[in-house]
Amino acid sequence: MIETHELAFQPGLIVNQEFFDYPAMQESAKNWLFLARYRFDTGDFYGRHDGIQLNNMQFGHADRHEGMMFQGVSPKDCLTIAILQKNSGSVCINNHKMESGDIILIDDTKPYDFSSSHHTVMAIISISKSLLAQNSSLILLETDKKFEDNNNILSKIIENEWQSITDSPDIYQESEKLRAVEEKVLNTMKQVFKGQVGEVSKLTKGEQTALEIKSFLLDSLAEDITIESLVSQFNISYKTLENSFKSLFGMTPKHFLMLLKLNHAHEDLLRLELKTTNVSDIAMKWGFSHFGRFSQSYKGLFDVLPSETLNLTPVQL
Repeated sequence: MIETHELAFQPGLIVNQEFFDYPAMQESAKNWLFLARYRFDTGDFYGRHDGIQLNNMQFGHADRHEGMMFQGVSPKDCLTIAILQKNSGSVCINNHKMESGDIILIDDTKPYDFSSSHHTVMAIISISKSLLAQNSSLILLETDKKFEDNNNILSKIIENEWQSITDSPDIYQESEKLRAVEEKVLNTMKQVFKGQVGEVSKLTKGEQTALEIKSFLLDSLAEDITIESLVSQFNISYKTLENSFKSLFGMTPKHFLMLLKLNHAHEDLLRLELKTTNVSDIAMKWGFSHFGRFSQSYKGLFDVLPSETLNLTPVQL
């Protein structure tokens, strides 16, 4: 049974919070959980979550300036509609390659997979299943399928309502106003999905194998894994594997593997004590035999040297 994050609606609650690390990212994303997180991009960690809760619905944005990969858990007893508004790289959600204007439906009964190579902005609507059962029950059968936000209709309604919230937040303490906004979003949603047939995941055989390799690496990452060993184990050519990783994740499998190992090294360095930890031991543990290159790559991803990480207060990852 998966861990869930209860969605207790607080009508009129407005969230507009920046984050600079994973704990703050989790705190700002009300009613969501982020699991198995990996940084994929260099530079400062930064993003923002904003949104408002209505009577049976919440909507807002997830603006993440950094490429990352994680498993997430959406709010319990809700269907979540995620619209990719902006992306500056490759985005893959639940085995779907996403482009701007694409919509994916996320169920609460299982974790979902998210990866982006760079900056993304998503508009996100979570609606209680009880409300959908009364108004648009068929959509509950369309989870994990991809749709299109034709002419950005649904995205625009979110932007317009969020601007109204920003301009006059006190208005949203009125129950009638909340009901009116909820009805407007729900009607727009039904308009967008009317006549559309949800698209199931359409991946090449190579991309399917790349996802299998990704899952294998997340479960069995060790210092002796190489791209050559993966090519042999999964019976795929190097070129097909490289093209498939670039298509799904915006990077080569070699770079993907290095980023996974750097993230694990970072986690180890944060959790271990300065007096009992040797940076070179951690580097060797994750297959980095050249300490100079390890330090350079590590600093490029986390903006600090490995030795400086040891001096940081341990945080929950």
